[in-house]
Amino acid sequence: MFKNLLKTHLLPIRTMSCFAHVMNPITGENGWHEREDDYDYHQEVANAGFGDMLHDWERNQKYFAALRKTIKGMHAAGREVHVLDIGTGTGILSMMALKAGADTVTACEAFLPMANCAAKILSDNGVGDKVQLIRKRSTEIKIGAGLDMPQRANLLVAELLDTELIGEGAISIYNHAHAELLTDDALCIPARARCYAQVAQSPLASQWNSLKILPNLDGEALLQPPEQLKNCKGEAALHDVQLSQLPPGTFRLLTEPIEIFQFDFQRKERREKQREKLLQLQTTQPGAAELVFYWWDIQLDDQGEILLSCAPYWAHPELKELTASQADRLPVANVVPWRDHWMQAIYYVPKPPQLTTAGQAFYLSCHHDEYSLWFDALLEAPAKTVRRHTCSCDLHMTYSRSRIGQLNQAVRNKRYLRYLENTIVPKPSNVLVLGNGCLLGLASAALGAASVQLHEPHRFSRRLIDSIVQHNELKNVKYVEDVEQLEDTELVALTHVFAEPYFLNSILPWDNFYFGTLLLKLKDKLPENVEITPCEARVFALPVQFLDLHKIRAPVGSCEGFDLRLFDEMVERSAEQAVSLVEAQPLWEYPCRALSEPQQILSVDFANFSAEHQLQGSIELTQSGVCNGIALWVDWHLDKTNNAKSIVSTGPSEAVVPGEFVKWDMFVRQGVHFPRKPTTDLSSRVAWSVDFKPLLGQLNFGFTQEKR
Repeated sequence: MFKNLLKTHLLPIRTMSCFAHVMNPITGENGWHEREDDYDYHQEVANAGFGDMLHDWERNQKYFAALRKTIKGMHAAGREVHVLDIGTGTGILSMMALKAGADTVTACEAFLPMANCAAKILSDNGVGDKVQLIRKRSTEIKIGAGLDMPQRANLLVAELLDTELIGEGAISIYNHAHAELLTDDALCIPARARCYAQVAQSPLASQWNSLKILPNLDGEALLQPPEQLKNCKGEAALHDVQLSQLPPGTFRLLTEPIEIFQFDFQRKERREKQREKLLQLQTTQPGAAELVFYWWDIQLDDQGEILLSCAPYWAHPELKELTASQADRLPVANVVPWRDHWMQAIYYVPKPPQLTTAGQAFYLSCHHDEYSLWFDALLEAPAKTVRRHTCSCDLHMTYSRSRIGQLNQAVRNKRYLRYLENTIVPKPSNVLVLGNGCLLGLASAALGAASVQLHEPHRFSRRLIDSIVQHNELKNVKYVEDVEQLEDTELVALTHVFAEPYFLNSILPWDNFYFGTLLLKLKDKLPENVEITPCEARVFALPVQFLDLHKIRAPVGSCEGFDLRLFDEMVERSAEQAVSLVEAQPLWEYPCRALSEPQQILSVDFANFSAEHQLQGSIELTQSGVCNGIALWVDWHLDKTNNAKSIVSTGPSEAVVPGEFVKWDMFVRQGVHFPRKPTTDLSSRVAWSVDFKPLLGQLNFGFTQEKR
């Protein structure tokens, strides 16, 4: 289903310019940017997830097979076939239905630019006069002579699903369709969906959900989380991930997969909008029931013979067949069909019960409402319904999953603490900490700093940090909302200015250069011998060959024999106007091979942050392959030694080996540049350029692929 396109969107007759209020993450300033009146439309089209869905060969082939089988069976039974395609998008399913022999096809699409594109695609494929296209929501369609549809349909084909299955309103849409648009004996493609859960333990994944003790380098507790964090049940919302990419050995499966809910899309009776199920399970091995892994499958035909599963590789019903048929030698995690429009999910158990022996019984409480699911695990059967849990500690509602995980990241924390223990402990120190939720800066108070001032302008972040301060009885801490309000006497007394750096508004790694902007506001008042950490940031670029991620931006061309070039042109026009040349992606979820060594393309000295940089160069590709992406990240240098233990990277977690898969930091998003027009030509170098104007907050990259 096309994400975020549920609302009707009209394009203006006359394109006009308008001004949008935009915050620059590097300068921290709000400004007015001139944008075309249809900017929001282009942003929706470019980021709607069309591309990878149409590149999902398994989805396309199995939908087509189900249409052919179902229509053939209906004709064999002496029935005419009148198809309704809800949310037609490009019209691909309607064209499949016609080619499979449907007598009539009606398609509806509420997103008007997409509906207009579908009309052109249908026409270009020679079926514009054979598909009745209704430009409205299915829930607005009227049946009757002279109305939207002359009669009810007896075959519904739709793709209304998301990672959670029901998050795009599928329950209500199917209920309305059966009540108002379909015959009593109508069939549906897909016919049914089944949801699965598997209870697991993972110290790595649990880092995304709770704040752990921060130890010093000797392993002794330095900062303890307060009771409100320990008692918080967290957020019930899903954490959507590519489960197959969790590194082996980082999780333990405590149960077998179990079916928890079934959704019968063909049933004439209304589908319930809210259900709960209590299951008694047995462990396959001891452990803490920390997580619920979740996915679903769909039976596309009435007999359930055409199955599409979103299971991770270890639970995939066709793993053996897929492994045997693969032409390339891929890791087992990448053998199952890739898709980004349907992923898997992690749900975090509020209070994980300890399961001490294999075979121990416990209860899994499963719930769904109209749009979402939630879970709990308990040793005893609950006496009443388990309510959906919410955050009560500020952590989960203030920070992203990746940031919470970053706060718990042992290797990263040790490198910062190594610097702090070497510089804070030997002398009375006055520390200014710049950033949001900077626990490592706060740790300098626990290490004996004379004073610690925390730049915390965000109310919820400040409230969370203050709870940690109070719980750990730190007496030498105060908060600063605006660094320009610091007194001159306070500034000249500073011995350290410290940052991780992290700011709530940052998306790309270099957005955290806001640290440099804050430093500039203080530069003339700081003592000459003040220690600034990090002292330097270096941006690196690495040409890679993604196995799959590039498909989110790659043109489709044709799909199952249907020409979709008009759709490609539409998305390309929107991407040129609304998609940055570099976007943020969690690359640990998307395997790629390195085509060269990483190359430094920018170095920023925070003691001289205002200096502008205009640089260019090229990266020689030393490995064969198609360069379909450039990965970018920042290394933060804590001191001038260039010692590996004084560098905190937001990029690879292990040394890059050209030709091998890259292992990425799992608690931050890297930057990625996708070529606008991917080519299969093997280029021998990537030319790059960087233009950095820090006072304007402008950091622009350029990349072109060249032959020698």
